[in-house]
Amino acid sequence: MKRFPILFSIIILFCSGCKTDIDHFNEQALRFISDDKKIDKRESEELVNSIKQSDERGFQQFKLEGNKINHSRVVSYLLKYLTHKKIEISEDDIWLEKRDAKLSENININVFLENSGSMNGYLNDPSTQFKNSVYSLLTRLKLLVNHDSLNLYFINNDDQLMFGNASNNDVEAFKDILNPASFSRISRGRTSETDINELIKRSIRKVNDRNLSVFISDCIYSPGKKRQNASMYLSEQKHGIFLNFATEIRDRNSNLAVIILHLKGGFKGTYYDRQDNKIVFGKIIERPFYIWFIGTNAQIEKIIQSQQLEELDGGYVNKTILQTAKNEVINYKIMSNPLYGTFDRSNLANNIIKKPTLSKGTRNADLFGFTIAVDFSKGIQENNYYLDKSNYIISNNNYKIVIEEVKDKSNPSLLGFSHLLKLQTKEIRDEVLQIKLIGKSPAWVKKYASINDSNIFSDESEQQKTFGLQYLVDGVSEAFYPKSQLNGINKISINIRK
Repeated sequence: MKRFPILFSIIILFCSGCKTDIDHFNEQALRFISDDKKIDKRESEELVNSIKQSDERGFQQFKLEGNKINHSRVVSYLLKYLTHKKIEISEDDIWLEKRDAKLSENININVFLENSGSMNGYLNDPSTQFKNSVYSLLTRLKLLVNHDSLNLYFINNDDQLMFGNASNNDVEAFKDILNPASFSRISRGRTSETDINELIKRSIRKVNDRNLSVFISDCIYSPGKKRQNASMYLSEQKHGIFLNFATEIRDRNSNLAVIILHLKGGFKGTYYDRQDNKIVFGKIIERPFYIWFIGTNAQIEKIIQSQQLEELDGGYVNKTILQTAKNEVINYKIMSNPLYGTFDRSNLANNIIKKPTLSKGTRNADLFGFTIAVDFSKGIQENNYYLDKSNYIISNNNYKIVIEEVKDKSNPSLLGFSHLLKLQTKEIRDEVLQIKLIGKSPAWVKKYASINDSNIFSDESEQQKTFGLQYLVDGVSEAFYPKSQLNGINKISINIRK
């Protein structure tokens, strides 16, 4: 009877000294990082092999079908573990195996909500439209990422992490903070005169192949009382935001892309005008606010294709997509039936129109026209963007263009094509006709931009505008679409031979 407790104690003592595979994995990572503060390619591969060779349950979080490894989750785990061990390390210090297209969709989303004093008014709206828009956004974003990859921040003087690796309960808790009392209490002592350019710059710096930034703000520039010349101030801010994006595109992320959503919500409380004067709205007015998505082309494409933005509570007023212009050739073909006149069809497969002639007769006489079927389905722009003829540049100004969406999905000759470009001219010449879809600053911004908000209390049209908005958006647009270039997103070339 006395031997059993002794034997049991020996077993417990022996087992307490046993280490699991994940314990060895952690020790291995600590050893690697202690050498040079990095985990290089060889070390990363060694850690991944440890995961592959173990059947231990703790490693299942990293495994996909066929014993493939989710490398993003491995990196996320290492960052958490090493940070817990009080080792300062960033994602850039851990080598990550290049992922296939499916794995690259596993991204982290960092949401930055500006918490300056000007934002408090949106939280006083009894209908809580702002709050509902933000909450519906977070719930949709939660569906797009891994369970541990949504990070929620307040942003002003610093980046105030409210919930890292946010769970469903965390998203709910973040929504509950969006009330006047909690918002003011948490923001106290951490806000100052808002520098929109600096806030957006910090959001940009978070972006890489594994991280997308979302920035939520009223986007009002604040010159303050010291700046009497508002136009000069706004011009300086425009050049500043241009430089932030242009250097990011040049030095770190040539595939950068941005979505800007324009929304509206009820506002009641203190508004700060361009000279920092307090203007108090005792009744609810409607005010604009904005949600920016800043990421790679692939990340922005994923956001758009998910259609989650179309489900935001209250919807949005306008949407703009900015992308680096690379003049990419897309899939297109010349349709065999001319619009006007005639041409030789023998070399259409090589995008060559031979022997074109003008139409004859009394109706539509002296015209030559043809149709190009184009596939824009893989582009990230809104469909209306492709339908707007002002977004096209044609190398020969004598041509006019009309764009239509492909409606007849049963037509075998139009399978794989999304739009029809219909071109016509009164003059035919030998040339390589080029049609370019270009990028440019959105037209809607001018309507909602203000350069003087001092009369906002009594001017209802001014209440719908944002001070300095055009300078802000134009600065970003010029970084993507420099004035010195044609800024073609896609191009089409047609060889016309008389």
